[in-house]
Amino acid sequence: MNRWLVLSGVGAALSVLVEMAVHDETHSLYPWHALPGFDLVYGAAGCVAIVLLSKAAGRAWLQRGDDYWERRP
Repeated sequence: MNRWLVLSGVGAALSVLVEMAVHDETHSLYPWHALPGFDLVYGAAGCVAIVLLSKAAGRAWLQRGDDYWERRP
């Protein structure tokens, strides 16, 4: 298994454990902010969405075909 994946998982687990031990639920604006690990999952999902959407936009609008310069209008 990839070492970086294992290290990321261990780091995420430690982050959730520390959040459970230190987190003060009285300062949560919304109920889902009181869930341990919510911000971790929300941030990771946001990063994945940004990467996938930017790759799709690049393929759809930014990349040109291999024969772009050889075609004549």
